[in-house]
Amino acid sequence: MPPLIALIVQALSWAVVLGAIVCFVDALIRPTQAFPAIDRQTKPFWLFILALCGVVAALFSAVGFFGLFASVGVVFYLVDVRPKVKAITGR
Repeated sequence: MPPLIALIVQALSWAVVLGAIVCFVDALIRPTQAFPAIDRQTKPFWLFILALCGVVAALFSAVGFFGLFASVGVVFYLVDVRPKVKAITGR
């Protein structure tokens, strides 16, 4: 793999790891009751999924099979779950 492409893939992988950490902390500070209120599983479920996404992204490439699933988990939380929980909590 050419060095520039390897650098881009590595940067994407670390972006997913950083995103998973940020999302995990965000989910950690949100109230537990807000998650079932928006019909998006429970808070422990999302904490587990985001922690798993962070570990998988750290171990595998972001453009690989497992890294892609980690990326989808983080992006789904950022795009769908976080805005709805934020709207309910008012923070």
